[in-house]
Amino acid sequence: MNTEQAKKLSLPDLLEKLGHTPFKVTKGGYELWYPSPFRKEKDASFHTSFIGGKWIWNDFGDIGGTVVDFAMRYSDSRTISEALAFLEHHAPVFSQKAGTPNLFSFHQQPYREAVENFSADRQLQLIEAKPITSAAILNYLSRDRSIPAELAKRYLVEIRYQNTAVGKPFFGFGMRNESGGYEVRVALPTHKFKSAINARDITVIPGSEAGNTSVSLFEGMTDFLSLLVMQGKTALPGMVIIMHSLSSHGRTVNYLRSNSAQDIHTYLDNNSAGQKGTEKLKAEFGDTMTSFSQTFAPYADLNDALRAMHARRSGQSLS
Repeated sequence: MNTEQAKKLSLPDLLEKLGHTPFKVTKGGYELWYPSPFRKEKDASFHTSFIGGKWIWNDFGDIGGTVVDFAMRYSDSRTISEALAFLEHHAPVFSQKAGTPNLFSFHQQPYREAVENFSADRQLQLIEAKPITSAAILNYLSRDRSIPAELAKRYLVEIRYQNTAVGKPFFGFGMRNESGGYEVRVALPTHKFKSAINARDITVIPGSEAGNTSVSLFEGMTDFLSLLVMQGKTALPGMVIIMHSLSSHGRTVNYLRSNSAQDIHTYLDNNSAGQKGTEKLKAEFGDTMTSFSQTFAPYADLNDALRAMHARRSGQSLS
């Protein structure tokens, strides 16, 4: 990697790799604000902007510059060669081409899988999991996901965690899973960070009706909550299983078999991965499994369908 190539790297991707989550995204994704990565602070005084086909940064308490300048400052490099070595080591598989502000690598499948498998180099450490009190989380779920606050509080928790590599605290929302870990998501509409803390596993939620033998299976937590909203319910009568990732297929199958599931309803995404997941489950369970993915087509998932429904009712377009 030479200097010009390094200057075209996505600074938001690098910051995420280093454990820094934006507090605010403005100008249609062209500008992101963070607490300064160079010092401890509560306010977001550091920002990066996509200008002239490259990401630049400015810090009210420091200087500014290109991605290379950031690497020099952050790693305390004495030479450009040292800064480039730092970038070579820390750069995830993000796009090195300029021209679009939405360069988050989570949309690229290889890195998305690494995120979903919560690779050890993230070094995420749980600080606390508690009932949701953050207005930022509740506003995001209500405004951007169409999930009412009371429903979110019923099933989700606020998660405070730390990236031990950089000693920075962050927060998000999520669910406890069957291995005692937490599935965590960031409350930002343009930032698709998802990971697990301590362990990845499925989440199982008991049904509201004793003796009900149905099982409803979802890919993600917001899919489950979206179905509740669409059906005007606060709970489903039978057991709910949330996979959190299609990589949890084996664990899901084992759990269903150990509970002798006979009436399985699946709501996997309407994309190639979701369709393959549905086909694999159908091969495992045959006629005891029914897919309901077509009920929210042509939308990719239940939350997209819910948001579209709310947009139609309010006369707005779905962004």
